[in-house]
Order: sequence, then structure tokens, then C-alpha cells
Amino acid sequence: MVRVEKIIRVYKDGKVVKRKALFDTGSRRSYFSREFAEKIGYKRYPEVKKVQLAVKDKYADLIGYTTVYIEVEGHILPEMETIGVIENLAVDAIIGLNIMESYGIYIENDEIKFKQQPPSSTII
Repeated sequence: MVRVEKIIRVYKDGKVVKRKALFDTGSRRSYFSREFAEKIGYKRYPEVKKVQLAVKDKYADLIGYTTVYIEVEGHILPEMETIGVIENLAVDAIIGLNIMESYGIYIENDEIKFKQQPPSSTII
């Protein structure tokens, strides 16, 4: 598991918000904290869903989702991404493998790199 923190920009409904994100190869999905999601807007689920954490018998509360464009290292990713919203998330944003693998993002020497620039999604 490799982790690095970098600043991202999030675009939604004409808003652009800059935040520190944890790029985490140990996370399969990507998430925003409730506090951050409230600044850009999100939809609540009718019922809280549970997301299992990497700690035995520990879960996070998935309370909703938002759909945004994300800018990483000066590149706006070409597709909108649906991001889960977690209650009490310790960081503003976690960028997980679902986004990193889709756009060829990897971490080398604590730096964000792209297999291809500009990044693009690939249909296999």
C-alpha cells in the first residue's frame, strides 16, 4: 500500500474547490468527507450504508455521493467521477484505485505520475 497527499481541484456546478487529497493504493474506491461534500453539494442516501475498513470489524458510514470532475497535477480528468461521501472521514478526500487505475495514475518517490499525458480513460 502506497499513500501520498497532494492538492486536487474539484469541479461541480460551476464551483471549483481546492483540497488536499490522500492518494491511497490500499483503497479500492474514492471518498470525500461529509464536510467537504457539503461545500460542493451531494445527495444523501435514504439509509446509511457501511463500508468495511482495513481494520478488523471496523466500518465507516457511507451517507451519500456526489459527481464531479477532478483535476490532478494540472490535468482535469476527462470523465465525471461519482465519489462516495463518508461521515467522520479523517481527510477531505481519498483518491483510490478506481480513479488511479482508470487514468493510469501511479505514485513514484512520493510524486503523482501518469502513464500517459494528458490522462485518458481506456476501454479494454
